[in-house]
Amino acid sequence: MLAKASHDLADPHAALTQARTAFMCADQADHNGLRAWIRGVQSLVAYWAGRTREAVQYAQSGAEFAALAGSTTKVWLPMNEARAWAALGNADKSRAAIQRAEDAWNSVQEDEVDELGGLCTFGRVRQIYYAADALTWLPSEAGAAQDYAERAVLQYEDESTPEWAFGDQAGSRADLAIARIRMGELEGATEAVVPVLDLAPEQRINGIVHSAQRVHRALRDSPLAEAGSDLQEQIEMFTRTPLKSLPR
Repeated sequence: MLAKASHDLADPHAALTQARTAFMCADQADHNGLRAWIRGVQSLVAYWAGRTREAVQYAQSGAEFAALAGSTTKVWLPMNEARAWAALGNADKSRAAIQRAEDAWNSVQEDEVDELGGLCTFGRVRQIYYAADALTWLPSEAGAAQDYAERAVLQYEDESTPEWAFGDQAGSRADLAIARIRMGELEGATEAVVPVLDLAPEQRINGIVHSAQRVHRALRDSPLAEAGSDLQEQIEMFTRTPLKSLPR
């Protein structure tokens, strides 16, 4: 959990150091579910730090532990892998990882880590969000990315569900904005991302800031760049005050 907190504060070095220590503890406890979950954390941190090949390696190295545990990490790890492969531009491997994650549901049995809930388990809504996040890296998959993102945004509207998380909600909205930019829909992209830009600095965690920056880059590199200059400016203002910049 300290590793996740360090990640939210944009300190991947501290996050990965803490995760390595956690993995040593999981080894001492001989708990495959915990080993697999920590590999998921390491893959997540590496992905958002731009270390995408490392993210793939962490996800793959946790697969054996996930298979032994039978937990929802059997879904989470390939979804982490799918996002990283997509960021590397490998559509085939990304799609294959998404399918492996879907197939894994047939044999998932929650373990003690899953029972903790929150970040310690991986559900259907997060799977849909991760699929959207992966496919937005691939311009040829804009239609599928939009479909996944719309489903994720809709499901994250209900804040009373156990799976709700403001970070994933914001990420799914950013993904929807990117997909709509790819489809040439500036108005729809703006509608999707404006609620994210309204988040207070205390909620501007690392993943959200990076997601907003991805929207900015997608807009910059699209034919909508000139028409979307106001939205680009709003995103730049948003990213000037991330959580890590607040006094602690």
